[in-house]
Amino acid sequence: MNLAKVKKISVVGNSGSGKSTLSRILGKEFGIAVLTVDKVYWQQGWKLRPREEYQEIRDAWLSSDSWIIDGVGYWEEMQQRLLQSDVVIFLDVSEDICIERAETRIEAEKFSPNQNVATGCIYGEVRSQQMEMIKHFHESLRPKLVSLLSGFGSGKVLTVRSQDDLNIVNET
Repeated sequence: MNLAKVKKISVVGNSGSGKSTLSRILGKEFGIAVLTVDKVYWQQGWKLRPREEYQEIRDAWLSSDSWIIDGVGYWEEMQQRLLQSDVVIFLDVSEDICIERAETRIEAEKFSPNQNVATGCIYGEVRSQQMEMIKHFHESLRPKLVSLLSGFGSGKVLTVRSQDDLNIVNET
């Protein structure tokens, strides 16, 4: 799949799967703005942004000619975004890897704020909820997402399960 020719990319997966890292790499490589769902889904102190406000921001994003949108957010809005995407990259990595990366992120926050969430959102303050969210995604949301993506066809969806798969994405 040649990502250099696409203009609208959605990167989805569990928390800690590597969405933000991959999105930054792709954005830099292709000169496309990276938009992060968690920066607008959450407000300071991990308060959910009102859905209407979130939808307005999301609609403004989707009206752009090109974008890389990293994250899940509200299920219905994500479904609409995926339909408008030229390519969906699904980071389908194990729950254990996501937990390990989330723990690493929590440790890193002690030295530098996380740029992928709203100001005032600190994963270390919601560690237990974060781990539960990772488990919930893997058990409940992942099967729904796999089912949804299976209807898109292989030309639109790129599933990344391993470092080898990720290397293929980075080479395109």
